[in-house]
Amino acid sequence: MPIYEYYCSDCQNETSILFLSYSEASENPPTCPECGNNNLERLLSQVSVSHNTKENIPAKKAQKNSDLENPKLLAREMDRATTNSKADYGEDFKEVKGRLEKGETPVSIETKMRKRVGEKMSTH
Repeated sequence: MPIYEYYCSDCQNETSILFLSYSEASENPPTCPECGNNNLERLLSQVSVSHNTKENIPAKKAQKNSDLENPKLLAREMDRATTNSKADYGEDFKEVKGRLEKGETPVSIETKMRKRVGEKMSTH
């Protein structure tokens, strides 16, 4: 379930919007919650992973930035974060995790998945 961040040029608002899948994000253009503008610019954001345990201990943060760039470490973290969950994270989640396990970079995966649904990469 992706959470995308957007910038509204009309009211200069930045907002985060949760989608249930990548396809939902491409089929339902976001709307600014402040002014109703539906011509939002997508922002690039950092990946965040958290999990809960019986002891309610927060997830360990990566020690180095290079850890965040290691696809196999990210795949292991995704696996660890969802191990005890009964939720179905969907086919997009499984695809991303599988591609990370094979060593593909997160940027490459995002670019290809966006291209598949007709969305272009842009930065603010």
